[in-house]
Amino acid sequence: MRTSLALAAFCTLMIAFAAGPSGAQSPQSYPYCALDTSSGATSCYYASREQCGAKCIPNPSYRGPEGPFAGGGIRSRGRR
Repeated sequence: MRTSLALAAFCTLMIAFAAGPSGAQSPQSYPYCALDTSSGATSCYYASREQCGAKCIPNPSYRGPEGPFAGGGIRSRGRR
């Protein structure tokens, strides 16, 4: 009886730790917001101006891409 209870507790812990963080993104991950001019509310889940429409503003809390390769590619040095 103790063995099955311990095994059940162990399995429950393993399942809890195996379920990592969800893939949801925060509004700070997107560069554009749609502005509701009547209420002043914003919805900041847009990756391009075309997606958010005519009342599109830059996201004031946009953090930009993260990670070691987030610099945007190779930059030219100009002529020598």
